[in-house]
Amino acid sequence: MLAASLSAYWGPRKLEEWRERQREKHDYGPRKELLLKLLKDPRFETRSLERLRLVTGTTKEECRRLLIEIGARGVSMTDDEEGWALIERFPFDRPI
Repeated sequence: MLAASLSAYWGPRKLEEWRERQREKHDYGPRKELLLKLLKDPRFETRSLERLRLVTGTTKEECRRLLIEIGARGVSMTDDEEGWALIERFPFDRPI
């Protein structure tokens, strides 16, 4: 009984740790490229976090981390929706 309980806990945890190592191993390259492409699109100054994470297939936390790594910043969009933009296109001296 104890062994079953331990394996039920440790099995999924180890699997998730392995998946995280695999993602880090590949450095999220394709996802970062996709985020850059979306944020450099001249038709859109900002993009919602929801759209960015859906397109890249990431969680909110993963997406935010990748966005910061590529040089993006958070902004407030209409209806207080969380948005993101590249700092080079939406600098800090500009109001959020």
